[in-house]
Amino acid sequence: MDILISAIVGDLISRSASFAISKYFQQQPDINKIVQRLQSVVLRIDIVVEEAEARDITNQGMLRQLKMLRQGMYRGHYVLDALRFQAALDEEKVSHSSSALSKSSAAKRLRFSRTGSGSSNREALLFGTNSNMREELQQMVDTLEDTLAGMKEFLFFLELYPRILRQPYGTYLLLDNCMFGRQTEQEWVLNFLLCPSVTPDLAVLPIIGPRRVGKSTLVEYVCRDESVRGHFSMILFFPEGSLKDEGLVDLKGNNISGLVRHQNSNSQNRLLIIVELAEDINEGTWRRLKSSASSMAPGGSKIVITSRSNRIVSLGTTEALRLDYLPQEAYWHFFKSLAFGSTNPDEQPKMAKMAMEMALEQRQSFAGARIIAGILQDNFNPRFWRTTLERTRASIKINLLMLEQHPMLLLREDEPVYSRRTDKSRKHFLICNYHQSDSTEDVPKISVQDIILGCDDTLPCEEFEALAWRSRIPPYYNYTISFKTQEPHLTVGGKKRAHQEEERLI
Repeated sequence: MDILISAIVGDLISRSASFAISKYFQQQPDINKIVQRLQSVVLRIDIVVEEAEARDITNQGMLRQLKMLRQGMYRGHYVLDALRFQAALDEEKVSHSSSALSKSSAAKRLRFSRTGSGSSNREALLFGTNSNMREELQQMVDTLEDTLAGMKEFLFFLELYPRILRQPYGTYLLLDNCMFGRQTEQEWVLNFLLCPSVTPDLAVLPIIGPRRVGKSTLVEYVCRDESVRGHFSMILFFPEGSLKDEGLVDLKGNNISGLVRHQNSNSQNRLLIIVELAEDINEGTWRRLKSSASSMAPGGSKIVITSRSNRIVSLGTTEALRLDYLPQEAYWHFFKSLAFGSTNPDEQPKMAKMAMEMALEQRQSFAGARIIAGILQDNFNPRFWRTTLERTRASIKINLLMLEQHPMLLLREDEPVYSRRTDKSRKHFLICNYHQSDSTEDVPKISVQDIILGCDDTLPCEEFEALAWRSRIPPYYNYTISFKTQEPHLTVGGKKRAHQEEERLI
């Protein structure tokens, strides 16, 4: 019954959304038919994903299949959104021009992540020219239909898993209070922690990923699960750099009280140790830590170790979990939900098109989505959104001119980035540092939004800090940015890089 209701509601939404696209491609019937097939297969995938997310799936193979379905769902919606928003905009312009040329550029230069590329930084152009549109749309539809056709066993076994009881929150509320896009990885870690080890040795799971991809958030989120807290008698957390203190390696000492995240006297004597590393760990330190954990809790203890380095793979007793930045299509769903809240983006095609461009330039940054999308939602009008889009483009250009790289890529590596206020002062700042702190620590009173919008005229002259955003999910970090007043200076290769970026922009 639930699947039937979802299908009926989804069909109604699909029909209303397809009207503008069908009218848009009325002079290109072949493309119109392919778009209708795309809408149909995306609707069917939506239904399967929604049903699967309502089930407590534990099988690793099924979780991987579900991840494939989600990627296809986001990919299809991304293309349909781009077509629909552009169609609505061009419909407004049709009375001012007799040329049909504009209708053929619906998704020109639209970019999406390469399937299976393994890197979110690599992108492909979708519909680079009108002659490519039919071929690429056809290929996408065929791929999605083949993916769905191969899920017969998945659908059969899906019915065997129990339903998850949950409240019917709106998407925008749910995304603000949950970990987005990591459902498969979350189940992976849960299965490692709760299932018995296949070997008598201390079980170790390595988690590898670049800066700010969400390694700490994933581990903390899982460690707060009631089943995990009930399974282990103690959860210890070693933050980055803490293992340099040789005394902390001896877990039987009295100096580990500050490392205890959770204790459960009703559980069997099992330890869960979380280790955060920037790169690698000293071999002697690692041996002493494992020996101390094994002697303190002989059976069932486990270690989760996170790092940016592939060198920790050899420390694991199981396959390493690798995290990467979200695909652009999934990131757009996240950004759109935060920016529009409960408002339907289809009702505001101009603003939706601008939001899609701004989301594209955030380079899958969760912090960027929280800051920019939060500003957009608080100032919900087309004129302000246009100003924000122009500021985003100006920021990219100034960083390419001065630092020869996209600002979001610089921030990922903790490199300085230029930023500019949108008020009349047009004052430039240099973002020198981006760091996180515990929720109990004091945070700056001024926010990054205040700086961007020019709401505070009493900023310090030289260096100061501002609060970027507060996380509403574990580990509830406060994210702070350090600013320094500094005018930009042109570099040698900057002009060429800026010109290339302008050509690349939508």
